[in-house]
Amino acid sequence: MADLTFADIQVRVANQLRLSTGNSGDMTRLADLINETYRDLYIKHDWWWLEKRQVINTVAKIDTSATVNVTLGSTSVQFSSAIASTGLTGAVMLLSGNTNDAGAVYRIATNVAASTDATLDAAITHQTTSNADFRVYVDSYALTTDTQKVLKVKRYGERLPVRMVGKEVISDLKITSLTEGKPEYVAVFDHQITGSPSTSPRLLQIHPYPDKAYRLEIFYKTALNTELTTSGPSVPMMPDEYRHLLIYGALAQGYPIYLNDMERGVLYQGKYQSVLEQMVAIQR
Repeated sequence: MADLTFADIQVRVANQLRLSTGNSGDMTRLADLINETYRDLYIKHDWWWLEKRQVINTVAKIDTSATVNVTLGSTSVQFSSAIASTGLTGAVMLLSGNTNDAGAVYRIATNVAASTDATLDAAITHQTTSNADFRVYVDSYALTTDTQKVLKVKRYGERLPVRMVGKEVISDLKITSLTEGKPEYVAVFDHQITGSPSTSPRLLQIHPYPDKAYRLEIFYKTALNTELTTSGPSVPMMPDEYRHLLIYGALAQGYPIYLNDMERGVLYQGKYQSVLEQMVAIQR
C-alpha cells in the first residue's frame, strides 16, 4: 500500500529540480517549500480528514443550603461549608439580594477541591454580608489542546441545533440573561490561561447557565501538527492519495526559484490547482 512520507516527497522534489539529495542546505530549503505548501493547503478548507470529536458533559448547578461571606471591594469570599468535591476555578457565582450592583455575575479565579475559600477574578461589588445566598454554574469548558476550530456542537432532545455565535453575542446574552437550562448558544471564547495561545486549551462558553448534566458532542478541526521533517512528524495529516499535491505545490515554487523556469512553475501550479479543485469538490 502506498504511503508517501515527507522524506519521499522531499526526494521527489529534489530529483525533479535536479538538486543533490546529499546537499543538506538544498534539502532544508526544499523542506521549507514543502511545509509552506502544507500550511497553505491546511488553511484553505476545513478538510474532512482533519475533523475530530470531543464529548463534554456539563456540570450541574451548585445551589445548596450553604451561604457565602462577601466583603465589598474584596476578591476573597468564604462559603459556610465546602460546596464541591472538585475545584470550581473558572465557574461563575450569582448572588441574590445584591442591591449594590444588581445582576452582577462573578467569576471564581481560584478554588480548590472541598475548600470553603475562593478568590474572585476582581473585587466584589456586592454589599458586605456574611450570609448571602448564591448559585454557582460551570459555563466554560476546556476544549482539547489540538482544537483549531469548532465546526459543530451537537446536543440531544431538541429539534433546533445549538447556535454557534461570537464572543460578543454570548457576552451580551450573559449581561442581560441569568437564565439556566439546556445549552442553546456556544462560543469559543478564550484560552484557559490568558495570553498563552500555544500551550493553553481554548474554552467553549455556553448559555444558558447549565442547571444539569447535559451531553455535548464537539466536532472540530484539529490543529496542524508541527512542521514535517524526516525525523517526525514524517507523515502529512492528509489521505495518501492526495499527498502528491505537496510535490506539485513545492515544484510550482521551486522551478522559478531554483532554475528560473517560469514555464514549468506555471505547469505545476496548474497541476496543483487541478488536484485541489478535485479535493474541494469531494469536500462539498
